Amino acid sequence: MRREENSISYYLKKIHTSSQHLLSLINDVLDMSRIENGSVRIEYTVVHLPDILHDLNTIIQESVHSKQQELYIDTQDVIHEDIITDKLRLTQVLLNISSNAVKFTPVGGTVNIRVSEKPCRRDGCTTVVFSVKDNGIGMSEEFQKKLFEPFSREDNSMTNATQGTGLGLSIAKSIIAQMGGSIEVKSIQGKGTAFLVRLDLKLVEEEKEADQALLAAEA
Repeated sequence: MRREENSISYYLKKIHTSSQHLLSLINDVLDMSRIENGSVRIEYTVVHLPDILHDLNTIIQESVHSKQQELYIDTQDVIHEDIITDKLRLTQVLLNISSNAVKFTPVGGTVNIRVSEKPCRRDGCTTVVFSVKDNGIGMSEEFQKKLFEPFSREDNSMTNATQGTGLGLSIAKSIIAQMGGSIEVKSIQGKGTAFLVRLDLKLVEEEKEADQALLAAEA
């Protein structure tokens, strides 16, 4: 009986994994289609930065644990924790990058996620930098040139064995561009990869002052 239960559990797990992969593929294709049609909208709301980090940790923790990796998440020089952005889309971008870091880092490896704040040239804004670094397999210089193209996947034994659509980073770059930011990558084969996402984000305090000034003018 126990052997039969184990067998059923095994196949249920396989079905779940396959369905999750299929769902991911469908969502990526739909997102890419929306981006190409210009129908992806950025919905700006007040966002608490620690909430984004908490969500990332919650979602990828199981994958990190299964590969016995070390995950470090921290902040550096962050003064303004509340900013104006699209939490759903920003989390989508960071989750894609972080999930890739976990997938392409071997068992026992390390993934570092850091949020830092820099001075912004625009009034009422701050520059937030999201960094995701790993000590995984890295990428060749040749592949890095086409990394953000749709369906791009480097041809090697580990990437071929790893599930993915090759659309995630293309979607991420498009979203970040629509938010007025930038994304860049530095990678060395056999040593690891680092992604940097930079966004100029409105400050909540400035938003409140602007609303008060508008109300005063209307009165």
